[in-house]
Amino acid sequence: MNGSSITLENKQQNVVLRTVIKYPVLPTFVFFILMVTTFIILSPTNRAGQNIFLSPINLANIAEATAAFSIGAFAMTLVLLVGQLDLSTESVIALSAVTFAMALERGMSFGVALLLTFSVGALCGVTNSILVLKFKVPSFLATIAVALVYAGLAFLVSGSRTIQIREPMLTRAFGSFGSGASFLGLPVLLVWTVFFLIAMYLLISRSKYGRWAQATGGNDQAAYSSGVNTKAVCATAFILMGLFGSFIAIILSARLSVAAPGFGTGYGLNLIMASVLGGTSFKGDGGNVFGALLGSLVIGVLQNGLGILGVDFHTQQVITGLVIVSAVVFSIYLSEKK
Repeated sequence: MNGSSITLENKQQNVVLRTVIKYPVLPTFVFFILMVTTFIILSPTNRAGQNIFLSPINLANIAEATAAFSIGAFAMTLVLLVGQLDLSTESVIALSAVTFAMALERGMSFGVALLLTFSVGALCGVTNSILVLKFKVPSFLATIAVALVYAGLAFLVSGSRTIQIREPMLTRAFGSFGSGASFLGLPVLLVWTVFFLIAMYLLISRSKYGRWAQATGGNDQAAYSSGVNTKAVCATAFILMGLFGSFIAIILSARLSVAAPGFGTGYGLNLIMASVLGGTSFKGDGGNVFGALLGSLVIGVLQNGLGILGVDFHTQQVITGLVIVSAVVFSIYLSEKK
């Protein structure tokens, strides 16, 4: 009898494990539901008797606050999918932001400023890919090293100053902080998030390049032997990450109406963690943009909910760090099981 019970229990455990391996984003989804439920229950009410966490203003704030994270996480998912890592994103954001602001400050048109900004992001992506693919520097080390260069350039180019931005087209496209800018009744940054979600979904999950990327991350030697230009696939991922970093810089500049060489701090790791929380492993196993979106929401809602409950900043860091560490450990565990 005991033997039968143990056998049944083992079978049930195996079924659960196989389900989680097949759908690695499932634990994150369960955690997200439990977290949201907890914040709803514990959230105080405002003077109108409305639950603060569920208030339309707070939900809009969450959508806007996580927009840049989500958009960046879509591109980071692709980088992880090809088996690489990019830790230079926050410095790319800083350098792109000051480039954009200084171009406008010197009287260049909005279009030229955008072109210069995206050129900076693309150049950073090309530099990263050359170091990793041509000189064989591990992406972890290469992108950490160049992050120092990009950050230093941001301070040198800007003279370590905060640059004011006054550009009506920028405000119309992205809105400013607290402006409540909307498009078709939706927060404008939510619209941008959905646009990039669909675009990256089509690229990763529905295109030939996406199949090449997944093959490269799964086994680059086998993919190369099958005729896939693995170097071109990886280089494209790095360049897209650079371009997305520039786009995030423009969003932040629009929201704050300023640009500073300190922009982007913390973004690099958060983008990676959002992707990992969304089911993408460090070994290029699986992953999709919908999971990355969920991972971004976990980070954004966690920080928002803890703030509403009055948890101090340092305690928030501890809690967020524990969640991230758990996600990394679980991701490695699932990769080994695969």
